[in-house]
Amino acid sequence: MSTNKETLNQLREAIDDVHDQRKLFQHSLTQEIISSHEFSDEQLGKITKMKLNHSKVEILSIVNDAGELPYKTLTEQASFSQGMVSRYVKQLITANLLTKVNLPDNNKAYNLQVTDAGRILAEQHDAMHVKMDTAYNAVLSQFSDKRIAKTIELLQALATTHLEKR
Repeated sequence: MSTNKETLNQLREAIDDVHDQRKLFQHSLTQEIISSHEFSDEQLGKITKMKLNHSKVEILSIVNDAGELPYKTLTEQASFSQGMVSRYVKQLITANLLTKVNLPDNNKAYNLQVTDAGRILAEQHDAMHVKMDTAYNAVLSQFSDKRIAKTIELLQALATTHLEKR
């Protein structure tokens, strides 16, 4: 099957729309944080200064779900590189959203815990994901499992397409 230019444009637009939805999700979370009145002005300032993003809040959610989590385990569970995890953890500690828990038998390793403010952010993030998943499930229910599987297959193929350098 040959793909025409119109089909490619429609695909690009659909992918852009999905990206826009993710941006809207992040914006909604940020607005909820600002309007929640659960943070002091000082804490909001720290959160704003560190430029909170979805990956940082994902870290908070992972740690919050565990209660206390070894740093090494976090790097295994996060959906991004160890270098990014390290950078984000430092920022979250500086913003008083995470704390290090030193281990008595190992001076190099440590566990992480969320602070009260970090817990609030993690819970807001998780609640937003529940809303988003509910909306996605409503849309997915309109399509057959076979059609969804084909769409996933197409998107995965597009995601692994390598463009040649010229």
